[in-house]
Amino acid sequence: MTRLTFALASWISLVSVASASLASHQGRLYSANDTFSSSVPRLPAVAREQAAGQGTTPEYAVTERTEILLDGRPCRYEAVPRDAAIERMIVAPDRKTVLRVYFLTGK
Repeated sequence: MTRLTFALASWISLVSVASASLASHQGRLYSANDTFSSSVPRLPAVAREQAAGQGTTPEYAVTERTEILLDGRPCRYEAVPRDAAIERMIVAPDRKTVLRVYFLTGK
């Protein structure tokens, strides 16, 4: 009886796998002959310049009153290493002037 049950269970699992592999592939998103360049929307020149950073003003302004902290210690903005990450930044209500920046190094 256990042989019959095992044979029936294996036959059912093999039939489901075989039928899935023989199913047609309808509804493909693309075929080998499709070109993707025709479906990509083109950006206007103004948007491309803004994305490239040309003709835009910086989002945040660092002033003399901005408090710069590197690993919890005050320092000058010029002394911050290039690989330092911004942990936290506090901005003024105008959302452009930076009041305080916390930098962390990878140490």
